[in-house]
Amino acid sequence: MPTLPFAERLYYEDACCDEPRGLEFAAVVTEIRELARVEGRPVFQVALDRTAFYPTGGGQPHDTGVLVATARSGAVLEAPVTDVVEDDAGEVWHATAKPIQSGTEVVGRVDAERRRDHMQQHSGQHLLSAIAAREFGAATVGFHLGRMDTTVDLAMPLLSAEQMKVLQQRANDVVMRALPVTQRWVGRDEAEALLAAGVLPKLPLRAGDLRVVSIAGVDQNACGGTHVRSTAEIGPVLLRRVERVRGNSRLSFVCGGRALAAATADWKLLTGLAGTLSTGVAELAERVLKMQAEVAEARRRAKTETR
Repeated sequence: MPTLPFAERLYYEDACCDEPRGLEFAAVVTEIRELARVEGRPVFQVALDRTAFYPTGGGQPHDTGVLVATARSGAVLEAPVTDVVEDDAGEVWHATAKPIQSGTEVVGRVDAERRRDHMQQHSGQHLLSAIAAREFGAATVGFHLGRMDTTVDLAMPLLSAEQMKVLQQRANDVVMRALPVTQRWVGRDEAEALLAAGVLPKLPLRAGDLRVVSIAGVDQNACGGTHVRSTAEIGPVLLRRVERVRGNSRLSFVCGGRALAAATADWKLLTGLAGTLSTGVAELAERVLKMQAEVAEARRRAKTETR
């Protein structure tokens, strides 16, 4: 890991932050400043000497959690972390409504469920991008990890239904192989050589050492985000829809827990509709088509009778 000007980034080497209580770490407050006032109440930004909180960047949202400070008297202050950003100089700031003075020792606890979700989606994007490049020659030109689903923009015409099927199948095949996902740091010169050799698809503009995230035998990518340790941890990959945006294919997908939740919601909706129409799920499409035909015929007859 390169030497950074400010906080030690614990999530770089291990996104799971394997300390005694999982996503928990000890740190010292190095600086505090008032960010803004919301409804008359101050919001502060706190800097730490080391942090496991990921700041918004690279298409991935920030972590949330809490900073806990214990006074000599035994009094405990819990300051929820609602936002995390990195400034232009490289300092990581943790937004909280409660002030924690510089020099205070704190325990940081990252929301494990949110972190795990972001790891699954981001690693899933790397996997889908690698397969799209290999199968269709499509480069990734955009990525956004949203609250409900994740999108990746592929430089290719609109994906066909058959291509969607291939992409989803190939991705889930890799998930089931439980391939290791690793990271390493390389100098800028080595990164440029890897780019020239076609090993890395692109490089960020910033100078200095770069972190390369690898899915064994599948992908290598310069990335500062949080990732799983094995493709098995991505969980099921479910493609949701595709649309054409600025000449590219924007693919929406969900992985892991999101995929299970989406599939469960879809099944609930389908069974509900099937029950309303007194038919089985397998016959639902046929039933709807029949109803559409009946409505069209009724409209035709009504129009004829009014003439």
